[in-house]
Amino acid sequence: RKVIPHFHQRHITHTHTRARASKRNNKQKRIIMGTIKAPLEQPPPLVPEFTNEQDVLQHYNNLTSVCEEARSKINELSNQAKEHELVVDAIKDLDPERKCFRLVGGVLVERKVKEVLPAVKGNKEKLDGVVERINEQLNAKEMELLELKRKYQIRERGEQPPPPDE
Repeated sequence: RKVIPHFHQRHITHTHTRARASKRNNKQKRIIMGTIKAPLEQPPPLVPEFTNEQDVLQHYNNLTSVCEEARSKINELSNQAKEHELVVDAIKDLDPERKCFRLVGGVLVERKVKEVLPAVKGNKEKLDGVVERINEQLNAKEMELLELKRKYQIRERGEQPPPPDE
């Protein structure tokens, strides 16, 4: 069995064990094939140790570019979700038997409104879910970036130094 280093494992003893996902609880339990994996009290550090400035700068630039890519992807997918919402608003009041056209994989397909409406709604929900997951990943990367800036005292040009800790 493969063991993840920063997780310890306990075998399930009850037959009816449920793990509830809670955004407020960071110690969320995950059930994987009969094993509960719970995070240890002290997670591994977010920022790795570096030996020279070039490695720190390279890691900082990589994190910055990952954050920018995530922001652009969020904007792109959010725009697609808005377009799906516009389509739903436009066809929701139409006769379900009316024909409409939908672009599927670059091919224009003739369907009925009653077939297209649930598909477009489903796609919009999936897009919203993907945007939410990318946003969570972006928040984690931004926290890592802030921790890196704090730990190695990195400042952008024109940025004021942080106030001293008291």
